[in-house]
Amino acid sequence: MFKIGDYVSYRSEGVCKISDIRKENFGGGEGTTYYILAPVNDPKSTLFVPMDNERLIALMRPLLSANEISALCEELRSERMDWVEENRMRNNVFREILSEGDRRKLIVLLNTVTERMEAQVAAGKRILGTDLNAANRAAQLLLEEFSATAELSSAEELLALLKGEKTVCSK
Repeated sequence: MFKIGDYVSYRSEGVCKISDIRKENFGGGEGTTYYILAPVNDPKSTLFVPMDNERLIALMRPLLSANEISALCEELRSERMDWVEENRMRNNVFREILSEGDRRKLIVLLNTVTERMEAQVAAGKRILGTDLNAANRAAQLLLEEFSATAELSSAEELLALLKGEKTVCSK
């Protein structure tokens, strides 16, 4: 159970502060109790997450400490997803992972696409824009979440952490 003032990672919205917990009556009836989330990077936005919706509540994840981030990156360092050869299907897979915002899946996506792009460059082949965009968005989501509690300031530092070339400290 979260409380007012907690910070969480929520789907692709990124880091959010729980600004309130209150009952709202949007569609008639008795009303529902909601977590009211304020995305850190979009202060004009407000998200309402119904407390009785287990699927949506499961998407609210507490932020990790620097030690937990390091351990997660180490655990997933060698994990790769199956590469989908057909571009449209691969883009759909990437879009689903990005919209869910699950840090584990984002790390594996970033590991996979980064490795694939490095191989493409080494072979003198071009990198598809959709693959590059997916990698950039995954890095952006992870960097936003991880930099809330750890000393990380760039996508390059994040990639170095994922490869085991960097360690992180708490803020």
